[in-house]
Amino acid sequence: MLMKSFKTAILASVLTLLVYINVSLNLGEYKVLRNNETNVEKLVGEKVQDLSNNVSKAVTWTRDPEDNFPIAQKRSKPSQDVGLGLSKPTNMILERSLAASDPPGGRRDDPVFPNATNCSRRDYNSAIQNHRGPSNPTRDLYPCRVWRVVDPHHDPRWPDLVLPTNGSVLHTLTLHHHDPEIERLISEQMAVQKERVGRLTETCLRHPEAATRQYINLVWDVSRTPPLVYCPIYKVASTTWMVYFLRLAHVNDNNAALHKYKSRSRDRKKYMPRFGGGHRRVFEEYKAPKTAQKKSEVFRQSLRFIVVRHPFARLLSAYRDKIENPKPKPFVPYFLDLQRAIMLKYRVANTNVNSTSPTFSEFVNYVIDSTENLKTAKQWYEEVVCWTPYWVQCGVCSSDYQLVIKLETMVADEQFLAHVADLKEIQNVHEWRNLKRDQASTAVLPDYFKSLTKRQIWLLYDRFKLDFDLFGYSIDEYLDYVMQ
Repeated sequence: MLMKSFKTAILASVLTLLVYINVSLNLGEYKVLRNNETNVEKLVGEKVQDLSNNVSKAVTWTRDPEDNFPIAQKRSKPSQDVGLGLSKPTNMILERSLAASDPPGGRRDDPVFPNATNCSRRDYNSAIQNHRGPSNPTRDLYPCRVWRVVDPHHDPRWPDLVLPTNGSVLHTLTLHHHDPEIERLISEQMAVQKERVGRLTETCLRHPEAATRQYINLVWDVSRTPPLVYCPIYKVASTTWMVYFLRLAHVNDNNAALHKYKSRSRDRKKYMPRFGGGHRRVFEEYKAPKTAQKKSEVFRQSLRFIVVRHPFARLLSAYRDKIENPKPKPFVPYFLDLQRAIMLKYRVANTNVNSTSPTFSEFVNYVIDSTENLKTAKQWYEEVVCWTPYWVQCGVCSSDYQLVIKLETMVADEQFLAHVADLKEIQNVHEWRNLKRDQASTAVLPDYFKSLTKRQIWLLYDRFKLDFDLFGYSIDEYLDYVMQ
C-alpha cells in the first residue's frame, strides 16, 4: 500500500512537469503578445499551478482500514486537462488567460443577476401614477423592461417606420436671420448637420435589421410649426433638455412658493420635481397625439432630434452614477442588487481590491459578457437598463431624425436648433444641468480607462459598434489611455 501511494505521488509530479514543458514549448501558438502587455511568465506559472491542482483533484485519498496508509483512488471522471498533451478546453482557457479576457484568478460561480422583465407593465405604471410626495416615483422601484409587441392589426399606423431621408424636413425650413452672427452660425451648423444625418442615413441603409417598428418615449411639442419631437437618452444631457422644455412651457413662472428665493436660485429650483418640475412633468406637458393616425402624421411632419455623446463617455457616466454610486437613483434596489452580483462574479478571490462597489474593469467585464448575444432591439431593451445603445433607445434607423446634437459641441448645436425652430425661450440660454458632473466624468476618463486592457476596449467597441458608426465616433483616444 505504501509503495502504491509513493508511485501515485511520483506520477502526479511527473505529469505536472510534462504539462509545464508542453506549455513552454507551445506558447508561440497563443499569440501571447497580441495587444496586451501581460506578464507571460507569471501567467504561465499560474496555469501550471492550476493544472497541478487539477492533477491533485483527479485523485481522492481514503484510508485503508488495515494499515491506515492513504490509498489513491481515481474519481469516476478525471479532469480532461490532465495528460501529456493539452486538451482543447485547456488550450482555450490558456489562450483566454494570456489575452487577459478573464481575471487572473478566474471567476466565481454565476450569481443571480437582477431581472427587469419579470413584472407587470400595468402595475408598474400604476405605482408611478399613484406616487405621492416630492421624491422620484421610480426611486424605490425595480425597472419594468417588458417589450411592447407591435400589433399591426390593432396599430396599423403607430409606431411608424420612417426610414432616414437625409434631413428632408430640416431643408424645408427658412434659415435666414437678420443678425449676421446668427446667420453665420446657422450656415456653419447646417453643413455640420448635413454631414451627420448623411452618415446616419448611410449607416442605417447598411443595417436594415436595425429598422424596426417599436414604441419609444418621445417628447411631443405639437404647438409649433413644424412640430418638435425629442427622444431623451439618459446620461446624455436629458435633464438639461427636460429643463429646456419646461422653460418653453413657462412652467412655474408664477409660482408664489418660489418668490422667497433669490433670482438665480429661483430659476434653478422652479424646474425641480419638488416644485412640480422634473421629467414626469415634461411628459405631462408634451403628450403624444391621441390617435395612431394623428401620431403618424405629426411625427412625419416634425423636426425630430436626438442628443448623443461618445458611447464610452456615456458608459462611464452610467457606471459612476449607477454602479460606483452607493445610492444609485432611480431604481435603487435594482442597481444595488446588480452591484452585488457583479462583485460576486467578477471580483477575483484573494484580491487586494477592497472597494465596496464594482471596479470599472469589473463592470466592463459584466457589460461585455451580458451583451455578447444581444442582437435585436427587443433583446437589448429587455436585458439592459441604463446603457442601452442609441439605435435601440430611440429607434434611430426607423425614426428619420433630422438633427443630431452632440454633447461635445452642444452649445453651438443647441443654439442652431433654438434659432431654426424659433425656440425663443432658450435662445442664448446655456442651461446644461449636471454640467459639473459631466465635466468631472470627462476629466477622469483616462483614470478609468487605463485600468482596462486593449482587449476589453475592443470587445466593448464591438458591443456598441453600430452607435459608433451612426454618429462618427472613434476609439483611438481610449486605446491611447490603455497605452499610458
